[in-house]
Amino acid sequence: MFSKYGVVFNFTCMEMRDGEQPEHANCSPEGLVRQVKMATRTARTGLAGENALERYDAGAYSQVMATNRSESGNRLTAFTYLRMNKRLFEGNNWLHLVEFVKSMSEGGRDGKLSECVSCRTDLYIGFIKDKGVQKTREAALV
Repeated sequence: MFSKYGVVFNFTCMEMRDGEQPEHANCSPEGLVRQVKMATRTARTGLAGENALERYDAGAYSQVMATNRSESGNRLTAFTYLRMNKRLFEGNNWLHLVEFVKSMSEGGRDGKLSECVSCRTDLYIGFIKDKGVQKTREAALV
């Protein structure tokens, strides 16, 4: 039915790894994602993903990239980044996001930013100014 109506199935936990789960949980987020990917491929429907946890590290982004590249099913049609907040702009968190967005926009190729891009990005962060609105943060990925 999903395929018939062009539905894209959106699934979570794309950044989670089996080895990061507590032993007593007896779970496999990587295995679950593989099963979902295979099911959506069999059903001939698209698969979109999202993160489940508030993570800003390169390891989490790397896992999403690996999931997108894996041979166990179709590639992701889209990725929704959840839990954006001010921590995203602290330390190397922003650089990790920029690298991730760049890699995803280039078809999932995993690569580091060049030195010149590492110190400045074309991603814009600013504020919306309006008389009736208090300062509201805005982020635009260009």
